[in-house]
Amino acid sequence: MRARERMLSGARDTAAARGAQRRTTVAAAPGVPHPQARDRILSSWERSRRHAVDAERLHVPYLEQHIDWDGRLLAAAAPVLDRVEELLADCTAGVVLADAAARVLTRRGGDPAVVRLMDRVHLAPGFSYAEEAVGTNGIGTALAERRLCTVFGPEHFAEPLQRAACAGIPVRNPLTGRQEGVVNLTCLRQDASPLMAAVVRQAAADIEERLLDRYSGRERAALDAFLAAGRRTSGPVVLVTPTLRTANADAVSLLEPQDLRQLGALAADLLAAPPHNRRQRVEASLRLASGPDVRARCTLIGPPDRPIGCLAGVTMPEARTATAAQGRTPAPPAPAHRSLAALPALLPGLAGGSPSWRSASRDVTSACRQRLPTRVVGEAGVGKLALVRAAHHWVRPGSALRVLDLATGRRTPHVLARTEEALRDEDGTVVLQHLELAGRELMHRLEALLAGARRNRGAGPWVVGLYTVAGPGPAPPSGPVPPALDSAVFPCTVAVAPLRYRPEDIRDLVPALLARHGRGGTVCCTPAALQVLTRFDWPGNVRHLSRVLQQAARGRRQADLQPHDLAPECHSSCRRTLTPWEAAERDAIVRALHDTAGNREAAARQLGISRATVYRKIRLYGVTVAPARAR
Repeated sequence: MRARERMLSGARDTAAARGAQRRTTVAAAPGVPHPQARDRILSSWERSRRHAVDAERLHVPYLEQHIDWDGRLLAAAAPVLDRVEELLADCTAGVVLADAAARVLTRRGGDPAVVRLMDRVHLAPGFSYAEEAVGTNGIGTALAERRLCTVFGPEHFAEPLQRAACAGIPVRNPLTGRQEGVVNLTCLRQDASPLMAAVVRQAAADIEERLLDRYSGRERAALDAFLAAGRRTSGPVVLVTPTLRTANADAVSLLEPQDLRQLGALAADLLAAPPHNRRQRVEASLRLASGPDVRARCTLIGPPDRPIGCLAGVTMPEARTATAAQGRTPAPPAPAHRSLAALPALLPGLAGGSPSWRSASRDVTSACRQRLPTRVVGEAGVGKLALVRAAHHWVRPGSALRVLDLATGRRTPHVLARTEEALRDEDGTVVLQHLELAGRELMHRLEALLAGARRNRGAGPWVVGLYTVAGPGPAPPSGPVPPALDSAVFPCTVAVAPLRYRPEDIRDLVPALLARHGRGGTVCCTPAALQVLTRFDWPGNVRHLSRVLQQAARGRRQADLQPHDLAPECHSSCRRTLTPWEAAERDAIVRALHDTAGNREAAARQLGISRATVYRKIRLYGVTVAPARAR
């Protein structure tokens, strides 16, 4: 561990010195069959450190509610895993299948030693082994590297995993090429063997073959037509079938996400048309999010009376296509209006660098440019209104932005009048907050008002509905049953991921929020405190993080926030809502541990309880206060 920390802290002066030190560290560990320097492991360690993964403690998130237990991958892999389990009957090893988000779907292997090890490190169904959560491992690192990955003993970033050796390889969809998941072989470190890679490679190939078999003949015929169209043309092509949607590389690189959705919608409309009105091929005008109008072509696959799918494509402007082919971002001419300017990587005024946050930023901005009625969905406090404000100020900085709260049911006539008045604005943004609490009368009126905007796209205000979904935090205020919200009212929907699924954004959010609450001072966050903030689940999302930082920075103008300056709840990872009594008990234990520099026995004496009770409560509440030696 000390050798690794020296390597990651920059103690080596040259790459040769790094390789020599790595060879010494790895060769000294029993059970590691590859003693040479391994650059991909070093790269994974660097990524783990950037994600503030705890190297001495294991924090494995539990995400069972987000797993598709009836998905195609698990069904296709079951017979293959059964065969691998029989093959490993006399071996101290187990096989694990995870999905594309590194969430464990199932595990096989009956050796007691391996089962105990898996249980100890939470390598079980429902837990996520993503690299940003647990560091270097055979599941998350294989997905990050997109290839076979072996991790032996001390090559694991987290110390509790260093008793294991594992080999993992992604399972790809043989038709689309997407990563569907990963198959991983885990054993005790002293039982590691180079043959582990061969076993998982064959298992992945067998699962991919079964995935291909599970496609129907119609789906495979449609995909064959899609691949043939991609060979004939160099432009964007999208395939839409009743059960499948995919796009080629040109479509992904040349079109914005909003453009892809529009193109897919055109194809879906042609596919869903009545048989007596359905045509084999149609053309339509499509306005791209970047400004220009293009012609979209939709062609049915198969006879018009029984189509198996639809291909949609566009002809891109020559200048844009040539620039993208050279691998450069197109440089648009100086626009007269910002809606025609190049889309920024992240809107000004927003903080965060996670792919999901940047994708939501791009989608909202594209919808704002086209004045497409948009529904922004997410938990309370994730930043839905901040996204809309940033897009509005970027696209139309001189126009008005009106925010209307629909939660006040007793003032429905007043809210309806204000909404109708705001929708008369020719150039602005109307934000309807708490769409989930709107009454049916308001929704029916809103649908009627938006009908004109849908017929005359590009005129009138940009209408946005903010829809709050329930999360792990406090329940939203009770209200009437939410009315049905379909694509007729809001044809565009943008989902904002909760903060617990994008912990990499915390590193950017903390300084931005501290600057807001520091009253002109220079309050900073130490790496140890930032690690505590990154590990916390944040049931209240960004709003919760802002409140904690505001409390920690209160009364300070120049200070470095330490872990003990943070609220006691940040040092707990309990997966259920605590009662007021339990929360007070947890806070008292956290404060006592901070006062005694993490000494459990001294904390028990300070609290007047037994040491066994302190240990039991620490496990119950998931308290993670580091002892003095780790600080």
